[in-house]
Amino acid sequence: MARTDENSSLRRLFLLAAKAVVVLYFVLDGIVTPVVRPLLGWVARLRFVIRLQDIVAALPPYAIFALLSVPFAFAEPAKIYALYLMTEGHFATGLGTISMAYLVSLLVVERIYHAGSAKLKTIPWFAKLMDWLTGIRDRLLAWARATRIWAFSAKLKRNARALAAKLRLRFRAG
Repeated sequence: MARTDENSSLRRLFLLAAKAVVVLYFVLDGIVTPVVRPLLGWVARLRFVIRLQDIVAALPPYAIFALLSVPFAFAEPAKIYALYLMTEGHFATGLGTISMAYLVSLLVVERIYHAGSAKLKTIPWFAKLMDWLTGIRDRLLAWARATRIWAFSAKLKRNARALAAKLRLRFRAG
């Protein structure tokens, strides 16, 4: 009987750790993505990027998956390694590493996924995996949005935007 309790406690501990990692990942992603969104829009409008996306879209599903996997396989572990570097006191190196990983992730992986998502979803296991991941993301976001810290940060964001708008008007007028 004690063995089952130990397994249950250990399982809960692992699940808690996994949730913490996922929440941290989404928090970092939520911070970084809005900051680089203008860059993403600019890159998406570049003629050579549009041509590359057309080439990617013309590929078969598994070729798109292979093309997507290569930068993803480097960028995602690099983000975790960057966090490790920061915790070990190498903040500048970790910050540089995570910045580059996010750049690769947001500029390369996102563009490849955007170009080939329709064909990727024709791979049954990939479609199920993406549905599962999207479900996890949606549940975690719903949980996070129900917290006080989310409400506080949303209010802080609104206040910062209002202040920025007032400052822009003041500097334009004067």
